[in-house]
Amino acid sequence: MYIDESNEWDAQAGRWVWWCRTRRLFAPPVKSNILARLQPRRGRSVEPDAFLDAEMPFFNMAVHALCEHPEHAQEAAAFVGVNWYEVNIKLLAHEQQCARGTIYNRARRFAQRAHSLAGTIRKVQESMSMLECSTEAEQNTVSVD
Repeated sequence: MYIDESNEWDAQAGRWVWWCRTRRLFAPPVKSNILARLQPRRGRSVEPDAFLDAEMPFFNMAVHALCEHPEHAQEAAAFVGVNWYEVNIKLLAHEQQCARGTIYNRARRFAQRAHSLAGTIRKVQESMSMLECSTEAEQNTVSVD
């Protein structure tokens, strides 16, 4: 049976975009000045739900790391253009001098690379973190130096 992996990479990219856009919901809102409070509210009246995903911080680090490498520049431009900025695909294909389908293929290939690198980053982080924390230090809320 043939399984289309492109949907998997598209779904992961979609989850990444939503995850990035909802990170600000974990920080307290910025206090606005008195004049701003008098203006009618713009935008959404209800904030979207932010979800916690253990994979996404590593995937996000991988995306940023791959975007910095010049050898992945075209794939990175395709990935970010398709998923984050939702640019005109025909225009992006014209700029990269390729077909529209190639843009989507480059974006998916970038997502595959980022997924692979995210697994490596996770393994490195887990190998460098302490396996067991000191329960005495964790439970002691008042510590004296």
